[in-house]
Amino acid sequence: MQVTKERRFVSHGGDIWGFSRKHDIPVEEVLEFSGPINFMGPPPKAIEAVKEHARLIKFYPDPNPVEFKETIADYVGHGVGAENVLLGNGSIELIYMIAEILPHNFDALIPVPSFSEYEKATLRAGGKITFVQLPADFSLETPKIKEAVSENTKIMCLCNPHSPSGKLYKKESIMDLVSFCHKKDIIFSVDENYIEFAQEPEQDTVAGMVRQYENLFVIRSVTKFYGMAGLRFGYALGADSLIERLETMRQPWSINGLACQVTKAAFNDREFIKATKETINKNKEQLTNDLKQIQGLQIYPSTTNFLLIKITNSNLTSTALKEQLAKEHILIRDCYTFMGMDNKHIRVTVRSAKDNKLLAEKIKQIMDKNA
Repeated sequence: MQVTKERRFVSHGGDIWGFSRKHDIPVEEVLEFSGPINFMGPPPKAIEAVKEHARLIKFYPDPNPVEFKETIADYVGHGVGAENVLLGNGSIELIYMIAEILPHNFDALIPVPSFSEYEKATLRAGGKITFVQLPADFSLETPKIKEAVSENTKIMCLCNPHSPSGKLYKKESIMDLVSFCHKKDIIFSVDENYIEFAQEPEQDTVAGMVRQYENLFVIRSVTKFYGMAGLRFGYALGADSLIERLETMRQPWSINGLACQVTKAAFNDREFIKATKETINKNKEQLTNDLKQIQGLQIYPSTTNFLLIKITNSNLTSTALKEQLAKEHILIRDCYTFMGMDNKHIRVTVRSAKDNKLLAEKIKQIMDKNA
C-alpha cells in the first residue's frame, strides 16, 4: 500500500537551538519535551570518563577498537561477538550505510509513521520507497506488510519500540518478518534505539538472532536511554559477513576519540540504569494520569520515555498547540511532520515530576481556551 503525502523533511525533535532562535528564548530557559532523550542523563560515570580521558583528544581515534567492540558484544549478550559489531557516528550513519550497499533503484519498504531518516537514506542512495500505513493503534499487521513487498524490495525498515507511538512489538512478530525477508533476500533493518526503556529488553530484542539471519541488521545508540545525544555514537549488530561488507564503506575516524571510554563507563553505571528505569516509569505513569484528566486528549500507552498524544478537540491542531506552548518556553514534538500522520498528534518526553506537572497544567489551560 503506497501512502502518498507531501515531503516534510524538517528538523527532528530536540532542535532546541532552532527553537531558541525562532522564539528568541535563551537555550537555558527552554523546557525541552520534544527530543526523546533521558532527562536524567548523561550517567555520572560517563561524565567522569570525559574528564579522565580528555587528554586523548590530541590523538586520532583508534581506527579498529577491537576491545571496545568486545565491550559492546558483552553488553548486548545473546551470543553476539565483536565480529558482529559495527560502530557508527550515531545511529544515523548506520542507517545511511546500510542503504548504500543496496543496488541502484532498489525499493525500500517502510511501515509508517516512522523515523524520517529511513526515507532520506533510501532516496540518497537512489532507491524508491513503499510506505505501508500502520493502523490507528500502530500494531504490526504482518500480512499487510508482506503483501506490499515487490520483486525489487531490498530492505525493510522498522523501529522497535516504535516511534512515535512507543509501542513495543513482540519478538515473535519481528522474527516472522525477518524470516520472511530472509527467504526473499531482503535486508531487515530494525532500530532498537529505545529497547533499554522496555521492562524486559533482554526478552524483546532480536540482537541475538543476527548470527542466524545474515539479513538482520539491528541498530542502537547511546543517545536516548543514556542521554548522550551530543556524543554521536551508535552501533549496529549483524552477521559477520554483513559487518565485513559495511566496514569497507566506513569513513576514516567517524567515531570520536572519547566515544569508547565514555560509552564503556555508561554501560557500567548500574546505579544510573536502575534509577532511570524506576524514575521514568514512575514519572510516566503520573504524567499519563494527569494528561488523561484533560478533556480533548487521547494518550497512547508507551514502553519508552515518551508519550504520543492525539488531540481529539476539533478546534485545535498539533501545530497550533506547539506554537501556544512555545509562548510558555515549552518545546514539544509536532507529529504532523511524520509520514503517515495528520495534524492531530503530538509527542512529549517524560521529564521530572515538576516539569511534567507544569506541562500538563499548560496544556490544560490551552485546551480549555479552545474547547
